[in-house]
This record gives sequence, C-alpha cells and structure tokens, in this order.
Amino acid sequence: MLWRAHLADPPDQCTTQAGVRAVTGGVLTGEGSGAEGRFTATELFSNRHSRYSGYVILAVALALLSAIAFGVSDFFGGLAAMRLRVVPATAIIYLFSTLILAIMVVLGDGVWSTASVLTGSVAGLFAIIGFLTFYAALAIGPMSLASPLIAVLESVVPIAVAVARGERLTPWSWVAVGLAVASGILISVRRRPAPALVRVPTRTVVLSVIAGISLGLSIVSLDLAPDESGLTSGLVESAVGLIVLAPLLALPHAGARARYALSLLDGDEEPSRLTSPGRGRALGIAAGFLLGGANALLLLALGSGSLAVVSVLVNLYPLATIALSRAALNERMAPAQAFGVALALTATVLLALAQA
Repeated sequence: MLWRAHLADPPDQCTTQAGVRAVTGGVLTGEGSGAEGRFTATELFSNRHSRYSGYVILAVALALLSAIAFGVSDFFGGLAAMRLRVVPATAIIYLFSTLILAIMVVLGDGVWSTASVLTGSVAGLFAIIGFLTFYAALAIGPMSLASPLIAVLESVVPIAVAVARGERLTPWSWVAVGLAVASGILISVRRRPAPALVRVPTRTVVLSVIAGISLGLSIVSLDLAPDESGLTSGLVESAVGLIVLAPLLALPHAGARARYALSLLDGDEEPSRLTSPGRGRALGIAAGFLLGGANALLLLALGSGSLAVVSVLVNLYPLATIALSRAALNERMAPAQAFGVALALTATVLLALAQA
C-alpha cells in the first residue's frame, strides 16, 4: 500500500508501489504524450510515464507536498492506533486510502491479468503484516525514531533481494546499506536516558523490524507484476488487506486468547488506552485520505519532472513525522539517536539516488 518506497526503479520503468508506509501499486512506463509537457488526468494516472524533465519547480513542489502528506499521514495513523487500537485504526486507514486508489484505477489504463492478481495478493499479505506492525510501532513509540528506522529497512529489503538474485550494486548503494545498519544500531541503542529524552522500547524495535521487512517484501512482490498492470495489482493488494482485517476486527470479542494476541500489537490491554474513540476515528480517516492524496501527488510529480529529484524529496517523508512528534508529543532524542535518524534519512536518499 505504499508507493513512496519504490521510487528506485529506472526512469523508463518506474514502478511506484509499495511497502511503508496504505495504498500501493502502479507502473508508470512509456512515453508521455502531453503537448509541451502538459498531461491529461488519464495520462498522469495511467502507465504512461512522461520522459520530459521540464517543470522542475512544479515537480519539486509536488514531491515536497507528497512527502509532507506521507509524514503527516503516518503521524495521524500512529495517533489513531493509540486511541482505537491498531487493528481498527489500520482498517479505517486502509478503507479510505483504498477509495482514493480505486478512483486512480478508474482514471488509469492498467490491464487486469492473472499475474497482476497473484502478485497483488502476495503483496497484500506482506503489506497487511507490515502496516499492522508499522502502526503498532508508531503507537507504542517513539514515533520520531520508529518512522525513519522502518523507512530505511523498507528501502534496504529490495536491495538485499536484488543482491540475492545476483545483481550488482553501485558503490553508493553499498555505502547506503552501511549507513542503514549504523542508523539502526544508533536508533535502537538502549542507554539510560535523561528524563527529557525518549527511550526506545524493545517492542518498538521488534515491530519496526517486522514492519520494514514486510513492507519491503511487499515491494518485491509488486515488482513482479506485469508492466501493463498499472495500478490493478495495487488495488488487489489493498483488497486483500481489507479481507484480512475483517475477521481481525471481531477478535476482541472472541475470547481471552484472541485479546492476548492483539495485545502483542497494542502493547497493553488497559481500557484507559481507548480515550476519545471519535477523535481516533477522525484521525484514521484523515490518515487514509492523506495517504491516498500523497500517492496522487507523487504520480503528478513523477509526470512533471525528474525521477531522481522526486525520489530524493519524497523519501524525506519521515521528517514530517519527526517534526510533529517533537511538537505535539514532546519527543526528544539523545544525540546518538538524532545522529542515527540523520544516517537513516541519508541512507534512504542514497538508495533512491543510486538506482534512479
């Protein structure tokens, strides 16, 4: 369900589909046909990706707006998971972001096929695991550390799969992988913090690792979809997620064992956690629409300018989550943790640049 993590494909075959962060999928390939660099809605939401490199300012503005929307969506999603618990919050986000994706599929010209359905289904299973653990990690917190850790892991997994397949990486890719490893160590280091600094619980680290790996595998699965499938495999992925979430919503009423299983995501079983459920639902709806809107802005940016420029800017989305966490939740990092966040963001950007 995340397109932002898959901006590393070559410009002539850009598959912006997911992993992190709730609407996935889409292949943008081929020649753009807009006169003088202007494109119709059908072209921008189809699998015909313009090769024009003009309109750099427009592309930069759209990419920055997309990054902000992704980061704010993650923050709202984490708050919704705090107030509603993880499963219902994820279901709301999935539902409303899928509505945006469905509109984009209607505007596009993707081709349905058995392969697109199969790859979308496999990606959907990985993605729902990824998103449940993603929002669980954000809800337990601290968001300012979990978000960049998940983002860099999500970017590294497809690289690891590529190496396993025998592909050769550029030197910058190896540098990025080294930075990613160092960032993970620094972010998750367990020192006794000062009272004003945040501490990373073991549960957050474990959930973040599961989320990053799962979302990364979702990207790998979607990358196997036929080029002409467009957004169809992403819509299948979202549908699979909703199908999996439906029975999970009934688990709290199924007995003690089911409640215990859900507590592994929520971190506790105290009813005091469920404050302001109405506000939690509103946050979830906003997160879903923001995620869908961010994906739309990403497509518009890709249709307006350079893939390298867009990919670097969009991969900075954790900065919005970090800023909101600091302002609204008063999260403070130790110097080593802040350095780890900087390394994670640098690694994410380098991974995008190395393969753009």
